[in-house]
Formats: sequence, structure tokens, C-alpha cells
Amino acid sequence: MKKYLILLAILFVQLVNAQEKTLFNNKLKGDIGYSLSKISFIDTEDVLQEYYRNAVKINLNINFWRDFQFKNTFYIDINKSDIEPVWLSEYFFQIGNYNWRNKTFSYGYENYQPNKWDSFFEDFYTNLKRGYFFGSYKYVITKPKNKESLKPLFWDETSKIDISPIIKIHPEYQDEFNEFAGNIKPIVGVNIRYVIIKNIYVEAGLFYYPVQESKLPWDPDYTYGFGIFDHRKFKINFSYGNWISNRYSWNTTELDYHGFLNGEFVLNFTYSW
Repeated sequence: MKKYLILLAILFVQLVNAQEKTLFNNKLKGDIGYSLSKISFIDTEDVLQEYYRNAVKINLNINFWRDFQFKNTFYIDINKSDIEPVWLSEYFFQIGNYNWRNKTFSYGYENYQPNKWDSFFEDFYTNLKRGYFFGSYKYVITKPKNKESLKPLFWDETSKIDISPIIKIHPEYQDEFNEFAGNIKPIVGVNIRYVIIKNIYVEAGLFYYPVQESKLPWDPDYTYGFGIFDHRKFKINFSYGNWISNRYSWNTTELDYHGFLNGEFVLNFTYSW
């Protein structure tokens, strides 16, 4: 643990001292913070376990050209224990064109598989196939000038509603035992973020699985979250997100022990290089 703290201290100092530096004339940006989540799962002896993950969470985004980015998320766990689930991921990565402007497309590849450093070479190719390619479109609704019925949703000029339809395609998908189950898993959905005022937001995602047999127990019908987010450098933010296993009341779920606390709470600060 000491080596991790020393590493973070060095990283923080370098980030502070490097605000005017560039990498190939392009920016590095992201955030560093503390992540807390409760992970409930059934172990190999059919016993419900509740593991609390306390971790340092680091997001690092490399902006190569215009809106083309390579994004990384790293977790440094603070409280390793024997009941930690084996499928817990230590890093995620994404690459693509991420456009935040109104009426624009984004596309690329994202991987949120159970990636582990100690099995990097062993599992990398399998996890790579089980990530997904995506395409999305951003449509932003701001304070209307004439539509009186919509005006109560917009407190001031900072209020807005982001609507992003999205299509995801996994080249390969697994079953609940992490074994190969088939090729081509499509997912259709829409993400909605409502910025209430300034940087305060609530958000939700709705998803449909055209190939129903590819749907895993932890695949959500919907996701939700809220927080305060300011993308400018060295701003303190807070967020909550719940992204797995949420089911509509008319759909069955194998994870009926999943609830609000199984989301992720994050407190962080942003940086830009």
C-alpha cells in the first residue's frame, strides 16, 4: 500500500507542475479520486457475499487528434480480502471518436470486461473479443424560447437535456459462467442526461437486447445515476452510477439482491495536461 501512496503523490506533483506541458501538442486529461461500492454475489458455496470495494480510481484520457481519444480507467484496491470476487476488473479501456457537441456522432470500441494485470497475456485476446463496438448520436435540448411547456425544465441557460441513442455490438459473448456462448451480441439503447443547473445532473439509460439468449444476469434493462461534474481542470466532483442487473418489474432477474448500494460512489478531482 505504501508504494501505491508514493506513486499517487508523485503523480499528483507531476500533474500540478505540468499544466503548461503538452504531449505531441495534444492534451492528457482525466481525474483521480476515491471509489466506494458494495458488490453482492453468490460464491462457489452458494452463499451470498457482500464485498465493499474501496479503491483509488484513475481516469486517463489521451486526446490524439480532434475528438479521437484513448481512455483508460485504473483501480488500485485499498482493502484486498479473501472474499473479493474473481471477476472484479482492475482496468477498463476505450478508444474512439467522442464528440460532445450537439447533433454529432461518436463511435469506437469499449472494453469493460474483468481485466486483470496478472493474467493480462492469458486473457487479453478473449476479453478483447468480448468488448463492444459502438455508434451513438448526441442531441442536446437547451432552454427553448417559445415552447412554454418545456420551460419549467430549464432553470437557466446552463440547464440542458442530452439524448444519445446508441448501438453496441459484441463480437463474442459469454454465459453466466464466463464460458463462450456465441458470436455477435447486439444491444440497442438510449442514454439521457438532464443537467438541472450548473453542473448538477441526473441520468438514465434504457436498453434492449435483440438476441435475448445473449442477455446475462448482470446485463441491465436500465441504468441510473446522478452527481456534480465540472470537466475543467482541478475541479472537485461527485458522482453515483448504478450500471448492472437493473430490471423492469415485468422482467425476471437472477440477482434480486442487487440494489441501490451496489452502485458506485466516486469523489474525485479533474486534471488537464
